[in-house]
Amino acid sequence: MPAGRWTQQEVEDLVYQIVSENRALPQLHIPGKSQAAINNRRRRLKITGRLGHVFVGRKLKPWTIRELKHLRSLTIDYGFSAEFIAQLQLIPGRSKHAVGKMMGRVGLGNPAVKERSRQAHRLGPSRRLELDQYLIGDGRLTPAAEVSRQWGLAQKTVNSYRRRLGIPLTWQQARSSEECRRKQQACARQFVERTVARWREWFGRKTQSLKSLKEKMEQSPSAPPHRACRNCGENWFASPEFFYAQTRTVGLRRKTTMSRTCRLCRSVRQRSQAFSPCG
Repeated sequence: MPAGRWTQQEVEDLVYQIVSENRALPQLHIPGKSQAAINNRRRRLKITGRLGHVFVGRKLKPWTIRELKHLRSLTIDYGFSAEFIAQLQLIPGRSKHAVGKMMGRVGLGNPAVKERSRQAHRLGPSRRLELDQYLIGDGRLTPAAEVSRQWGLAQKTVNSYRRRLGIPLTWQQARSSEECRRKQQACARQFVERTVARWREWFGRKTQSLKSLKEKMEQSPSAPPHRACRNCGENWFASPEFFYAQTRTVGLRRKTTMSRTCRLCRSVRQRSQAFSPCG
């Protein structure tokens, strides 16, 4: 429910606190008035000259049409965020909060990021104090993922709170937890699955290419002799395209030996050795 109008006594009390006691905004207190209402009334008193030179306030710098067009181009054409624009000073003299506020006023920015920010879980002062005490005490070595699940926060937020408290986890502490080991095992399984899938795709293409090459070489009058693979029994040609060949120099002679296992079977054997329990 909105508060009532300012009375003359409340205005005089506010002027006395500002002029005579020289209080800043956090120290100003008028019963029944919020800090936003007090700040708004203080601004109006400054405009009317009631505060003299005691409270000057900050000077507002209105946005120009050129700045707004540049901001629209940076956000729509390039997808830059307010923090990135302020960090590189792409709009000189504008802070991150000024850029972000203007982006919200004119409806710029990534809709997904804006919606995620609206739905973000923010802790109140009492809840934040409980979290700080938990991180200092029982949750000192608890992984950030577990803390984020318990308190409904993002892991980056938990890590940020720890840095502010001066108790960030060391590299060894963060990786000695059971949560980290489970995550490493899951990542290792995913890596193996992706590698095996890529190898199977490569093996299918390689098999098809060797069979096509064999058909072409069978039509050639100068094709090399056939050579059977001792593993799969497939009749290929005795050439480096189908079998690994190794050349060694013995004295003044060069000796070439060719494997009895085709390239496909050799690849299968190497793949099984790489992912065997002993590998």
